[in-house]
Parts: sequence; structure tokens; C-alpha cells
Amino acid sequence: MNVLGCVAAITAMLLVYLASPNQRALARPMGRGARVGASLFAVLALTAWIASETTLPGIFSTLSALMLGAVIFPYLLWLFRPAGQRKPR
Repeated sequence: MNVLGCVAAITAMLLVYLASPNQRALARPMGRGARVGASLFAVLALTAWIASETTLPGIFSTLSALMLGAVIFPYLLWLFRPAGQRKPR
């Protein structure tokens, strides 16, 4: 269940990032369906973590996995984007 919680949380934050107007992975941000899917995956992650742990550690683990996903996607895309497509400072 811990792996399911991690995968669901990372998927939720990937969908949140791709639906953001500031994302740089796609030409246009994804629509409302991505935000709804992100919230469903976040609830799935919370449910999986609470089923695996007890209530408070499950909530803490879910929030930690969501925060990790929120931080890692912009940096991964910046790292793997070709240098010619990066914005100059």
C-alpha cells in the first residue's frame, strides 16, 4: 500500500503541474480533467497511506509525497530540457 500511495501522490502532482499555466512541458496546459484527476489521485494516495499506516502517519506521509512531487517536476523538466530551449536569465 505504501508504493500505491507514493505512485498516486506523484501522479497527482504530475497532473497538477501539467494543468498549471506556468508549466513548460506542453505547449498548452492540460484542462480541467487533469485537475479533477489530480484530486482523485490525491484522495487515492491518502486512502492508501491511511490503510497502510494509522491516520496521522498516513496524512503526514501523503503530504510529504505530494510535496516531493510538487518540488521535483519543475527541476526534472529543467534538467532534461535542451539548453537551447531554456530561457536566458
